[in-house]
Amino acid sequence: MLSPRSLAAALGLPPPTDEQAAVIAAPARSALVVAGAGAGKTETMAARVVWLVATGQVLPEQVLGLTFTRKAAQQLGVRVRTRLRRLA
Repeated sequence: MLSPRSLAAALGLPPPTDEQAAVIAAPARSALVVAGAGAGKTETMAARVVWLVATGQVLPEQVLGLTFTRKAAQQLGVRVRTRLRRLA
């Protein structure tokens, strides 16, 4: 199966940390991830969505990403759409 680190490399992105990789590759179900400011939550969420789609576990329209700010929601959407276009 495609690992979070190999997907990041294929997209030309920095590799996720061990903690981020664990979240990205966690079983496909609802999850709550708590992290402080600047910890990479939006990046990890984007990577998880792209990884789930790339591994055939979900379709993009089956994903709902919730954030606490409009800025994070916008960043999440842009990152996911950009990366999915790269994979296509």
